[in-house]
Amino acid sequence: MSNERPERGVTRLTRHILWLFETLLIIFPLLILGLLPRRLSARFGEIAGICLFRIFSDKRRIALKNIEIAVKGGLAIKETPEQVTKKHFINLGRSLAEVSMIILGRDKTLRDIVFEGIDEYESALKKGRGVILITGHCGNWELVSLAKSWKGMPFSPVARALNNPYLNCCVESLRTRYGNKVIYKKGALKEILTILNNGGVAGLIIDQSVTESEAVVIEFFGEKVYAMKTPALIAMKTGAAVVPVFVNYLGNGRHRFKFHKEIPLKITGDKEEDVIFNTKAFMKKIEDYIKENPSEWLWIHRRFKLSRGRRY
Repeated sequence: MSNERPERGVTRLTRHILWLFETLLIIFPLLILGLLPRRLSARFGEIAGICLFRIFSDKRRIALKNIEIAVKGGLAIKETPEQVTKKHFINLGRSLAEVSMIILGRDKTLRDIVFEGIDEYESALKKGRGVILITGHCGNWELVSLAKSWKGMPFSPVARALNNPYLNCCVESLRTRYGNKVIYKKGALKEILTILNNGGVAGLIIDQSVTESEAVVIEFFGEKVYAMKTPALIAMKTGAAVVPVFVNYLGNGRHRFKFHKEIPLKITGDKEEDVIFNTKAFMKKIEDYIKENPSEWLWIHRRFKLSRGRRY
């Protein structure tokens, strides 16, 4: 027994050293990007995206396969899947550059955001049943929480805590800068229900695959996928308004932040069927966004693994 404690201690120490190193490895380049003039920072971010496109062949392959699947399921693209994939990586790099400037308190990106549909959001909020904002990994999705709170409309985004506690602390500090309160997924349900029952606002990213126990099976671009059922269950239980929101890139450093119309819920008393119907309606908004902005979705995620297997 006496030999085990030092080994465990060394393991913990090594883990924390690796976490610190990883955090510095990520944050230091972002700080350099954030110090550059805005256009130069965005350009370097785009170049970084191109480099990632060429370096990470496995992620590139996943994106290409996902796009090919989506095209068969109704996605119309004017370019080749490889060109869309390359633009996707460029979007990721530019998004990192934009976030890096906000980290350093340079809010020009936020000031240049065009807001649309605020009346739709305020109308949903006035009903007093709480609001669930739904979005996906679309455009620069980090700007959803940052821009909304910067505009004086803080809310509670739901997020998964990063495995690296030091990096998670940095990300949380950014997300809460303008008054947001992050809710972490583990044990989040009670907190979300409390917020909604008090007429507050919670935000959920709903587009990634989840485990079978957390999901219903729906079609997404013609393929059967697991889709998160939690938003539908919460909305049906609380009567909260469900409002889709997206931030997409307009060019020249400008973005559009758009609140869409509240999605009407179907509540017939058949809970299982209602959850499936409402989840389909929510995911349809993600699919519509991708059709309009095909390079601005996170294609590097294995979204179709239910029908295609984990490796494809």
